[in-house]
Amino acid sequence: MKDVMSYCDETYKRLIGIKAGLYDVITAAEKVSDPTHAKSAKQLQSQVESIEKGLEELKNQCPPDWSPNKNSLDESMERLSKTLNELAGHLEISVPDTTAWL
Repeated sequence: MKDVMSYCDETYKRLIGIKAGLYDVITAAEKVSDPTHAKSAKQLQSQVESIEKGLEELKNQCPPDWSPNKNSLDESMERLSKTLNELAGHLEISVPDTTAWL
């Protein structure tokens, strides 16, 4: 159980950094006339909510073999980070390195 809690805590910390970058991207996207950027930013927010839900489930249910859950969450976090950085690049803003302070 401690491994699950430790994993979830570290992932939450990383998610906080991603969320900070996401809000910067959403703010910038709303100022751009291209609605595609705003739509993409909103989809990123949906991904964040999905990851948060998965972490909560993992902490609350703690299955005996939680590696499939962990793998799924890790993949989601990587996709989210990559997409966030790509969108930030299109909007010409910088987002913080979400792993630099872990």
